[in-house]
Amino acid sequence: MKKIVLSAILAASTMFAAPNTLISVLNNVSIPDVNKTINNAKVLQKDINAKNFTKLLESWKRVEALYFAGDINEDYIDTPRYIDVFHNLKENLNVQMQRAIDSKDAPRVALFKNSFRTINALEYVLFNDDVVTPREKLLAVEILNSMISNLEDIKEIYEAYIKSPDQSEKWENAMIINTLIASSYRLKEWRIGDASGYSTKYKNDPKNKRAEYFLSKNSFNAIKAILEAHNEVMGDQKYYNFASMSKEAGATSQTKEAQDAIAKTFEEITKLKNDDFSNGKPLFTSAKAIHNAYYLSLVEELSVTAKILDADGD
Repeated sequence: MKKIVLSAILAASTMFAAPNTLISVLNNVSIPDVNKTINNAKVLQKDINAKNFTKLLESWKRVEALYFAGDINEDYIDTPRYIDVFHNLKENLNVQMQRAIDSKDAPRVALFKNSFRTINALEYVLFNDDVVTPREKLLAVEILNSMISNLEDIKEIYEAYIKSPDQSEKWENAMIINTLIASSYRLKEWRIGDASGYSTKYKNDPKNKRAEYFLSKNSFNAIKAILEAHNEVMGDQKYYNFASMSKEAGATSQTKEAQDAIAKTFEEITKLKNDDFSNGKPLFTSAKAIHNAYYLSLVEELSVTAKILDADGD
């Protein structure tokens, strides 16, 4: 009888125990987003057009914004840079990709550097002018092969961690908030501030050419996708996420502050048109509010130690 009662107590405690936040996010957000990106890459390989490129970059931005694989397994810390080199490249990629296009070498030979097999390289190949030549299509297919391979690696890391999580929930939650902090910093400084002239680096020096997807005019679409990723983790969703955990931990007002800032940034970007950042101050201000909600409010309330941002804010 005592054994039955003990079993019942254990079953009840399991039934009502809070779900693991990271496992829920990986199952409901990360893996579905990676699968969608892989599928969108394969669709683009078969039918190369502007609409399919936009779908690919939107799904990839969600994966990149919530990239946990490098923390789960340090061997994969650089994988995002094999897919996307925005703000992480000193050389002129456009000049080098034009050489690859003009070359007679086979695509695998012409695309000999990691940066040549990224979504940024793909954008130049497809949008450097109004026509996609047969040579450019061959290069695009090869670039997408590389992207798919790296995305499959990310998916494997997430699936393996779900099967055998080997870190404490405290570590997992700290990783999630640090990822949100880093992503929100890059959003406000790199993706909005540099083009609108409100970042520390380009204060009062706006230039739309600094936008992430200037050639294809997808910079606003990328920002919206990143905001959707943050909403997947911080919004009120049907599945258990970081907002659920934060509210249960007593950070209800701080969670609401972050949610309101995300909604406000969505609202501000819908007011802007044609990837033009010249009136981007309200957008920058609301994106800054997202970052502050994570970095100043939520971290303090949850007593999670945030990583110190380096000079580049990375």
